[in-house]
Amino acid sequence: MLLLLPAFAALFAATGSATLFNSIPFNLSTNPTKSNFHVTADKLEKFQTALLASNVAVDDWYNRHQNIQFGTTRSWLAEAKEAWISFDWRDKENHINGFPNFNIPIDDNNLGLTNIHFIALFSQRKDALPLLFLHGWPGSVIEFLPVLDILASKYNADTLPYHVIVPSLPHYGLSGGPSDMELTLSDAARLMNELMRSLGFASGYVVQGGDIGSFIARILSEAYPECKAFHNVLFVAYFTQVNMLAPSSQDEILSNTNITATETEHVQRMYDFSANGSSYILEHGLRPSTVGLVLASSPLAALSWIGEKLIEWPDHRYPLSLDNILTLVTFYWHTDSFSRNLYPYRPMAEAAVGNKLFDVPTSKVKPFGYSVFPAENILMPEAWAKKAYPNLVYYKRNEKGGHFAALEQPEIFLSNVEDFLTLARPLIGI
Repeated sequence: MLLLLPAFAALFAATGSATLFNSIPFNLSTNPTKSNFHVTADKLEKFQTALLASNVAVDDWYNRHQNIQFGTTRSWLAEAKEAWISFDWRDKENHINGFPNFNIPIDDNNLGLTNIHFIALFSQRKDALPLLFLHGWPGSVIEFLPVLDILASKYNADTLPYHVIVPSLPHYGLSGGPSDMELTLSDAARLMNELMRSLGFASGYVVQGGDIGSFIARILSEAYPECKAFHNVLFVAYFTQVNMLAPSSQDEILSNTNITATETEHVQRMYDFSANGSSYILEHGLRPSTVGLVLASSPLAALSWIGEKLIEWPDHRYPLSLDNILTLVTFYWHTDSFSRNLYPYRPMAEAAVGNKLFDVPTSKVKPFGYSVFPAENILMPEAWAKKAYPNLVYYKRNEKGGHFAALEQPEIFLSNVEDFLTLARPLIGI
């Protein structure tokens, strides 16, 4: 059983300086409840039993290949299992609880009452800028812990220039969602906007997103006036979209003189990912029940499926540690997330099967920032971005980092976001 216990002041005082950021600077009609994430000893014991009973498949031609050409390798999974057996979850739990955690009920006309969990660093500055960070799949709030560490060491509650809000997306992690209807990306965006309104930020906020969070950030930018600017580290753009990218074939795109040699390499990798690395999107979107049931049935099934992405998608020069990988997957396991969080892939898969455009509403007016990390699977060259989005005020090419930028390169990621905010804030009036 998973518990969210009240986090009393004494507990916060014992967990470090980050807890100084737990004072909400507004009088709200619905106050968030402070919480402490705690997995019971019984659930930890059951996890250990399930892990020990999980079988590593026999050696075969496919799973012994070491370049992950065919997916997770047997040797990696066997080694990861041994490390997982002695993995210290309480240490990771303490890291999460070292920051102020909250729950708030969001009353939505379509979805009813939905509990949203979020981690926050609240500032006491009157001019603090509300900043919403959105994760994706197979990510979670865990991705942003290194960024929160940096902010908590760099600032205190009196000097922090932002109100930092890091929610678990609906049906991810510690957030709830409807069980009697299908959730959509638009629903998730609406809940995120209402979260920010409920926290006193109806006058405006800035959103940052990666992966699924980038789609939600784009929807927020287009649909909600409270969202004043947006920054993404992933931007899915389709080459044949009208009035967006003039070239319509792979050869034309790769020979286009408007993109640099480095960008040409990135675009080629994007094609390779589309051809060889994106099949999970179809499986998630077309068979979410099967995938969810399988992943929730065995720790090693979950680790193999998700671990593949956590190995392949980062910058291979600076891979995620096994400790980071186990933390991300263990968080999914202890929050019973596997079968709940595949809904974002439904429209993507349906569009792919129907050979249709997966169109994400995106503002072409509000300040837009885009950071390119060189090992990201999908990116948009600068010339294309400027052509498609006249509201692009910040475009940054980074020298290292991949899909999980906030976790892989938190210092670079945060500096990008802060540089964007410096440019965008004078334009948004908050």
